[in-house]
Amino acid sequence: MAKDDHIKDAAAHSTANSTGAEKLGEFARTISQLLADRLAAQAAHGDGKLASRDIKAVMNSYTYDNDSVLRGLCDSTWIGLQHHFEDAFYAQMRKFPLERLIVARFVHLLPDRGAAPVPGRTLSRRMIPAFIQALHQMVGPELFEEYEERARNMVETLRAQEGQSLDWDSLHERPMAKILVNDILIYITRYFLDVGKRRAWMVSYFDRIMPPAKSDDERAWTFGDLEFHKLMAALYKELAETLFDRQGREHLEERYDAASLSQLEQVLAGLAQDQKRIIHNI
Repeated sequence: MAKDDHIKDAAAHSTANSTGAEKLGEFARTISQLLADRLAAQAAHGDGKLASRDIKAVMNSYTYDNDSVLRGLCDSTWIGLQHHFEDAFYAQMRKFPLERLIVARFVHLLPDRGAAPVPGRTLSRRMIPAFIQALHQMVGPELFEEYEERARNMVETLRAQEGQSLDWDSLHERPMAKILVNDILIYITRYFLDVGKRRAWMVSYFDRIMPPAKSDDERAWTFGDLEFHKLMAALYKELAETLFDRQGREHLEERYDAASLSQLEQVLAGLAQDQKRIIHNI
């Protein structure tokens, strides 16, 4: 078997039998060995020594476009990594799909991963665990697990139907996903009839539950009254728009009783009034 064949077999073994950082490490070793083989072959053409021009010639040809073996290694490893990332994402989605669907309602308020939150403009990713725990408390373990399982079943069904073409980023836009999230949001409106009281509780609760800040920028950000309203506005934006649209309201009335929708209207009005009082220090 030729050396290049050994290299290809090693890459295939790496893709099939390792994960994540291990894949990258094995890929680095594989392409390093391939480069060493290329340099050894160049040296074999002469007296066993390599001049600087020989090394430069090898390096100039050792590119994705010029070296078919290197190109094959890059392509196969990239495919393997894509599958790994998808499987890892699916594993997380499979475990906590409902939480991810709900967080999608305010994900646009979060900074990019690794970026610092901006006080007064964004939320912090540190608040997500506190938000999830607060949600669990309001919904209760039995009902939350019931909806978690419904979300899991939805993900399983869509993945079985669409396979690799399933767009995870737009999963929250699926009709069933919207129904599951709306059910939860409408259910917890009972805890927001006194908006001021619930706001004070959430601000205090988040402050206790959020993980410690790891940078000065993170320490400069706090979950306060305005952050509470940013979060609530994002969570209920779609429901509010649907409720005050004639056709949208008809769809809601097909699923929810009059008392639930009246309670939703009351909470939306209460949130608006409470935010106004905070902004104007009333």
